[in-house]
Amino acid sequence: MIPSRICRAWRYRTGPSLAFALLAFSGGCDRIRRALNDEAAAGAGDPVWQSDSTMLASAPNILFRVFNHANGRAVAPIATFGTQGFRQVTMGGRGWRAFDLNYLQAGHTLRAVRDGLDAGEVRLTKGMWEQGAQLDTLRWCGRPVPAGLVEAPSGVTLAIAGARPVLKRVAPLSAAELQDALSTIPTLIAPSSGISTSMLARYTREVRVLATGAGPRPSILVIYNDPEQVSDTLKSMAQRPRQFIVVLDKGVYGFRPTFTFATLGNALSEPRMAFLDYVDVDGNGKAELFFTFLANKKYEVTTALRFENEVWREVLRQLVRCEG
Repeated sequence: MIPSRICRAWRYRTGPSLAFALLAFSGGCDRIRRALNDEAAAGAGDPVWQSDSTMLASAPNILFRVFNHANGRAVAPIATFGTQGFRQVTMGGRGWRAFDLNYLQAGHTLRAVRDGLDAGEVRLTKGMWEQGAQLDTLRWCGRPVPAGLVEAPSGVTLAIAGARPVLKRVAPLSAAELQDALSTIPTLIAPSSGISTSMLARYTREVRVLATGAGPRPSILVIYNDPEQVSDTLKSMAQRPRQFIVVLDKGVYGFRPTFTFATLGNALSEPRMAFLDYVDVDGNGKAELFFTFLANKKYEVTTALRFENEVWREVLRQLVRCEG
């Protein structure tokens, strides 16, 4: 059987008619050849399909979200990435079916991401429309984004097809430096977001040291969560947040906040966020930070932060699936 990457290469390096003719005489790729022939015939004169097929023909790097699914674990595309930038993946129905064939069929593999770097293999076990049976337990929320079932290492939340992630080296952070940086949060940073020093004891604290490459030293991510669930009718004004997130990066005079986020986490405020991982998606050696949250209690969204002008800014929000 001819590897799928060769099938794709033939198709990309020739026009559609010649590519399909070559595939017709190849000894493999029969399933992909038949499906693409069908899509080409159905999509003749369709400008959306023409655009989608051109994008797929460029064999872009793809960033995937890895998540739990009713049938195990699954992946869904978030964005294309590379030296030309980081773009959300949106396609029409024919484009998504071609995407499913190229990336999500059983036997295809992706690279797992953990702590910003390659962490082994994610193996596809079933595509969205493979064998004619749609993964009907995956809610689309009105937007058809295909997913595939996978076998993935425990704890992995991101995966990539294409270039392997590389980050700039950073000098390690000593325990004393970490504690010194964290000491500024209760006295200077949290009070500015409405959390007094005495109230921080009510929160659980998650601390992560991230070798993002954004500067010469690691970034420090700190997430405070108060487990208390407040009424959905409570307004944020004059209320202390139940979640507080801060990122610290080394500046001229020490570590300083480069990102803060605070929310009540109820229906009248932003949902609480959970950290996923970090990975460089534009080839500059500096990682983007990825979080997830549940909008309106059912729409699972992935969001990305990029380090620009010495602060972290949101650059992407991508709907992944619906709950329930």
